Amino acid sequence: MAWVVLTGYMGAGKSTVGRAAAGRLTRAFVDSDERIEHEAGIDIPKIFATKGELWFRRTEERTIREIVGMDPPGVLAIGGGALESPRTRDMLQRVACVVWLRADSDVLWQRVTGSTRPLATDRDRFLRRYARREAAYAEAAHIILDADQPFEAVIEAVDAAVRVRLGLPAGAGA
Repeated sequence: MAWVVLTGYMGAGKSTVGRAAAGRLTRAFVDSDERIEHEAGIDIPKIFATKGELWFRRTEERTIREIVGMDPPGVLAIGGGALESPRTRDMLQRVACVVWLRADSDVLWQRVTGSTRPLATDRDRFLRRYARREAAYAEAAHIILDADQPFEAVIEAVDAAVRVRLGLPAGAGA
């Protein structure tokens, strides 16, 4: 059995979809950003403001490595920039079932506009990061799903695709 890792750009629904998919797959759910916030004692925007993005990325890499080393495997939502690290990308490709929740940049921008996400304050910057990260998502992904649709449809697609990929029985809770 392998960890199921959800990746994609901010706003793709990694945490929302991940929680629901974990329930359907009867696995624990872990969000790497939430784990980092808990360990740091502050939220992601404050981490970026006080410790910087480099500190965050190094901590993120270590945290993801620790999580996927745990048993039993669960469902992990990782930050949108985690796969920019070649070490993280290569490691997850080898030890996990990586699911890319791919969505149109305009849909994602609409979902994150007005949020407190530190990298969602400038549309041009948002779009440049999106374009840069797509190659990393594509390289690491074992499964690519359309996340433009309503989250319930994405949850169903994740459940079905992961069951096929991992050879699990069909049906929720199986």
